[in-house]
Amino acid sequence: MKQIPYPVALCLTVIAILMPVFAQARPTRFEACDSQGVKASRDDTTLYLTIDATVKSPITIPRLAAALRVATFANPQVEGQVTIIPNQETWEIHWKERPAGDLALLWLQFDSAPLLPSELKPIAATGDGSIYLPAHLARTRGEKIRYEPQPHKNTVGYWTGKADSATWAFVVDRPGRFNVAILQGCGKGQGGSTATLAFSKKDEKPVEAMLGFETLETGHFQNFQWHNIGEVELSFTGEAEVMIAPKLINKAALMDVRAVHLIRLPDQK
Repeated sequence: MKQIPYPVALCLTVIAILMPVFAQARPTRFEACDSQGVKASRDDTTLYLTIDATVKSPITIPRLAAALRVATFANPQVEGQVTIIPNQETWEIHWKERPAGDLALLWLQFDSAPLLPSELKPIAATGDGSIYLPAHLARTRGEKIRYEPQPHKNTVGYWTGKADSATWAFVVDRPGRFNVAILQGCGKGQGGSTATLAFSKKDEKPVEAMLGFETLETGHFQNFQWHNIGEVELSFTGEAEVMIAPKLINKAALMDVRAVHLIRLPDQK
């Protein structure tokens, strides 16, 4: 059998390794973000928007469940900033200048897959059984509350309504006790509001466990600090939900929340 020269063999090996990566990263059509004059596609971490020359700023896309890293036109010669203004169910994409030509490519790069909220699956536990619930995977309901994807925010914010709530779906791999902490920010003089975390099985009304807490003033709504809430025991397994809802909003807003962390505690003997 004729031996393949080493350089050729090395190139073939590299190609074999990279082919699945390239195949996985190939953008696919994403009709949910299409609009008149705008065609969308996405890959593992990026949303690509091909924009006709007739399209003016801003354009609107559905809210995505992902934290934004950067939004920019593909042409590096274009000056000016692409900005995202989040609404409750949609995002507005604004720009001051766009590349010349019939078509322009704008991309939004994220820290994770740009999924619609309807595409989300319950969050799985980590290897030690702990559960990390980031803001971008929250479902928000209420008057003004929404997910804000900008890098300096990446938070559930606009938490001003008494009926506003944020809910995360997750999976309990086995019963146990958890220490609960919230990564939250709250403006100067805005602390002292009260809220609850209610834990329940998915689609079941009875609350399995509840924790009350007072929001921590951190000097700014985007100055995030971990706030230890207490311990909770979950006696079931399977899909579950935790909802944060206000009891009393002391000043202008409850808080901003970047994450909730359920840290599994050692089993009691």
